[in-house]
Amino acid sequence: MRIHIMGRHAHRTPFAYAPYRSLFQQRFDYVEDPAKADVILFGYVLNIDETAEDLAKLLKANPALRLVVVSEEPLWDTTNSGDFRKRHNIRKAVDHLFQYSVINHHTSSVYEFGRLPYFLTTDDEFYLRYAHEFAANARIPAAEYETLWASASIRYAFFAENRDLAKKYSIRHPDIETYGLSVYRTDVAKAMPDANTMRVGAGWGAKVTRQELPDWHLDKLVTLQGNSFVISAIENTSHRNYISEKIFDAFACRGLPLIWAPDSHRIHELAPAAAMLNLFDLPPDAAAKTVTGFVPTKATREAYAEAQAGLAERFRRFDDFIEERLGFYERISVELERILSEAPAPLP
Repeated sequence: MRIHIMGRHAHRTPFAYAPYRSLFQQRFDYVEDPAKADVILFGYVLNIDETAEDLAKLLKANPALRLVVVSEEPLWDTTNSGDFRKRHNIRKAVDHLFQYSVINHHTSSVYEFGRLPYFLTTDDEFYLRYAHEFAANARIPAAEYETLWASASIRYAFFAENRDLAKKYSIRHPDIETYGLSVYRTDVAKAMPDANTMRVGAGWGAKVTRQELPDWHLDKLVTLQGNSFVISAIENTSHRNYISEKIFDAFACRGLPLIWAPDSHRIHELAPAAAMLNLFDLPPDAAAKTVTGFVPTKATREAYAEAQAGLAERFRRFDDFIEERLGFYERISVELERILSEAPAPLP
C-alpha cells in the first residue's frame, strides 16, 4: 500500500512521528508524490478543506484513491469534524464532495493502551526524561513534600493556551463521557489569584509561543521542577484513553497534579486519587476556590509518594515502552487496512 501524508497538520498524525514512521515503512510505502498514492492520510479533517482543489484533481485522475483522517487529537475531532463518531463520512469543501474515513478515539479502539498512553510513545525523550525524574522522586520521603510544597515560589502553574470565549471548545457528550475542557481550564486559570500563579501559552501575552522554543517540553520541566505546588494537568478534552504528557509532567516536576476526570477515566490507573486534585464537574469559580483552599494532609503526601513509586516502576524498563509502541503500531496498521476494506460513505 502506498501512502502519502498531506496537509498543514501532517506532522500531527501517528504516521508522521519518526519512531513510528520507521516502523510503518516496513509495512507501507511512503510516497512523496500524492499522484502515486493509494491512500492519502491527514491528521485533521480541515486539511481536506485546505487542499480541496488539489484533491479534486487527484481523485479525477484516480477515482480509487482513498482519503483517511488518522487523528490523535480529540479536540480537533469534536470541534470541527462534523459527526466525529462516524467511520466513513462526506466532506463538502469549496464545490467538491469528498468521501473520507476516520480513525480516531471514537471510531476505533487503537488508542486503548496497556501501561503507557499513545502520545508518550511518539518520542523516546518522554520515556528517558520521565524514567530519570521518577526514579529520583521515588527516593523522596513522603514527609519531605510538606516542606517542598510550602516553599514553592510557583503556587499554581497553568501551561495551556488561553481559549477565552471559544464556545465550540465547550462540547459535552455525557453518553460517551467526552467533554471539551479548553475554555474551562482557561476560566479556572483566570479565576486564580495573580500572585504566585504562572500562566504560560498562546493568548497569555507571551512574545514567543512554546512551539517556537527549541525544546518546549524540556523548558517546561526546567521551569517547574521542584519549584511548584499545584500544576495543571487538565487536558483540552476529557476522553478515557486520551492522556498526553501533562499528568506525567506534573508528577515529574514534583507538583500536585490538577485534573478533571470522571471515575471511568484511565488517568486514575496512574496514581491514587488522593495524589491528585480532581475538579470534575466543579464550575470554574468553585474550582479555583477549591484549589486555593486546598491544604495537603499527611494522607495526601503519602498517596503522592505512592504515586511516584508507581510511576518509577512504570518507567523502569525501556522494553515495556518499546512493547507499548509496537502494540500501537500493530493495532493502527491493522485498523488502517480494515477501514480501507470497508466501503466509503455513499455520495448523495
